[in-house]
Amino acid sequence: MAERRVSKGWRTWIPFTTGSFIRDYLLEKGEACVYEVWDAFRRRLKEMGVEWWGSYDSFRRYFYMLARLNLIRFVREGPSSRPWLHPKRYYAVVPENADLIEAWNAPQVVLYPATVYGKRRYRKKLEEASKLGVSVEELAIMEHPWIAEARRRLLA
Repeated sequence: MAERRVSKGWRTWIPFTTGSFIRDYLLEKGEACVYEVWDAFRRRLKEMGVEWWGSYDSFRRYFYMLARLNLIRFVREGPSSRPWLHPKRYYAVVPENADLIEAWNAPQVVLYPATVYGKRRYRKKLEEASKLGVSVEELAIMEHPWIAEARRRLLA
């Protein structure tokens, strides 16, 4: 998997985003279930000395956002490791959307544009949007054209 530095506001020294790791892993393997990717992500971060990598549930939510954006697609179900559990769901990258780096790096921002501001700047931007007569989501799209482009391609 390709290593590259990401400098996105709060992002730390980790040389990849969660989304780019998922994309690279699925492109390499073809298809995988959420747990398999999460386990590989967790192991990779552990190798780098990172002790906290988020919960499995937050990783599942990441897959939900990627699927809503049509960056990944459901491929098939497979048997689970325990009979009382739901079957494993396998996903693959949607090939025509594999090149949308911004969407892979920030799927939450593409789905919910106002989240680009974060907690600290949100109130200020809400007031600014109100003065302009637009919603804070519209302001985010106006200020960050890459969001509009990603939404046009993915949510049309």
